[in-house]
Amino acid sequence: MKRAVFLALLALASAAHADDDATKPSYRAVVDRVDLEPAIVSGYRLRVYLSALAIEGQLLDLTDPKSIRLYVGASEKKVPYALGTYDATNSDTAIVIIVEATVDFGDALPMIAEALDRELLATLNDRAQVAVMTYGESTGSGKLVTPKLARGKLAALASDGSAGDPALLDTIDRALQLLRKASIATDDSGQPRPLRKMIVVIGDGRDRAGDKDRVTRAGMRAAKEGVRIHSIAYSPSDVRRPLLVLGELSKKSLGTFRWPGRGHHPTPDSWSDTFKQLTSEISKQYVLTYFVTADDDVAGKRMHVVTVGRTEATSNDVKIPDAPTCAGAPCETGYCGDHCVQPHEASGGGVMHWILLIGGIGLGGMLVLGLVGFAMSKLQGQPQMPGVPRAAPKPKKQKHGPAMAAPGLLPNGRPIPGVLIMSGPRSGERLLLRNGFLIGKQPGSDLLIEDGYTSSHHAQIVMDAHGNCRLYDQGSTNGTFVNGVRVTEYVLEHGVTIRIGSTELRFLAQ
Repeated sequence: MKRAVFLALLALASAAHADDDATKPSYRAVVDRVDLEPAIVSGYRLRVYLSALAIEGQLLDLTDPKSIRLYVGASEKKVPYALGTYDATNSDTAIVIIVEATVDFGDALPMIAEALDRELLATLNDRAQVAVMTYGESTGSGKLVTPKLARGKLAALASDGSAGDPALLDTIDRALQLLRKASIATDDSGQPRPLRKMIVVIGDGRDRAGDKDRVTRAGMRAAKEGVRIHSIAYSPSDVRRPLLVLGELSKKSLGTFRWPGRGHHPTPDSWSDTFKQLTSEISKQYVLTYFVTADDDVAGKRMHVVTVGRTEATSNDVKIPDAPTCAGAPCETGYCGDHCVQPHEASGGGVMHWILLIGGIGLGGMLVLGLVGFAMSKLQGQPQMPGVPRAAPKPKKQKHGPAMAAPGLLPNGRPIPGVLIMSGPRSGERLLLRNGFLIGKQPGSDLLIEDGYTSSHHAQIVMDAHGNCRLYDQGSTNGTFVNGVRVTEYVLEHGVTIRIGSTELRFLAQ
């Protein structure tokens, strides 16, 4: 009987749009958000925030490009994409943590508090908003604060001494009210940051209302409001059937379900592993950036993602925005960096304006040619006789080294490689590379990035005489990524995407 209930709980932990085939219950894929952004080069960036997990919460490895398929409508859309993670975006996170505090949870609460503090709250950045609420026979309450303040509240996590069925659903209602009021921060340009919302429930699934329909409605309401409910199931008395309530909440909200230690006496290590896994899911959620054009006609269409190979799963359907935006703000005529950047518009003018402009350019050109000719005659040291051509000077013999290259070109005639800054305060700039090009927050770096995620000497690009470039991570804390994959060393090819901190670069070899 217990085994049957356990298997039922695992089934509830699968995605709401998971494959109905009973032979494929092991993986889930959930699209959390879809953004359509205008790109600086051409076309649009379709950003898909995808949670791809095994049924027990482990992240799926989707680094093989063949493992992900994008469907717009009923048709597969084969377009290039870059693979990144949530922790490298400029998104913010709001989390309400609900912990059951009935008398039979008393012994476990210190372990829960320690694991929560070390494995989850300590990993959140200062912009995150966190509320910690306990519930027993009375409804829990709390408010969203910084992670630092929330960690201080964990020390007071203790049983309220109640022994009856707890007020789980009432407390979830309060958590949803809190998340509706979560503050939305703005970036340096005044644009709102995307806000990801979630509820983490730690309990045994009992609720004093005993209303199954209300459980389903609560999960569906959370999904409609963009809130994921992540359940961590624990039954001190080993009564497992109420845990189905947590499974239903997670299923309907497109959240996850976990069971620390798979038993009724989890150890500190099993609690720690559970919260560590949840933290990894939050920070390492996949962000797929598809590069589409106007001809792809994706705006306003419904899309989903299918993972194939050994990890087969089909995500929920999500509608692509009707028009391109940047950080939630309309951006139809510009391009998206950290905010909508509008290109400079040329000032107006009639026919006379263009006549004067062309005439001015011509006159300026004649003056420049005259000055150049005068300077050259001075350098030659002899007057020019009318009608007598000057003898061409003998070429100087080159003593050492290769021939000088034209400006912007390498000695072999190839263009000097560069990087195009795709996001960040300097979005839209193109920088030429050199051997030893340094990227970091240290003053004097060739590309200075000060975003809180970049190390002093984060990465370096080495270039040989032929223009071949190799990227090296310099032992950075948060890593260097190429096409969404963390690297320590990488031979750069034209068009690859480099992500350092919250800044995205495009390598241009031509």
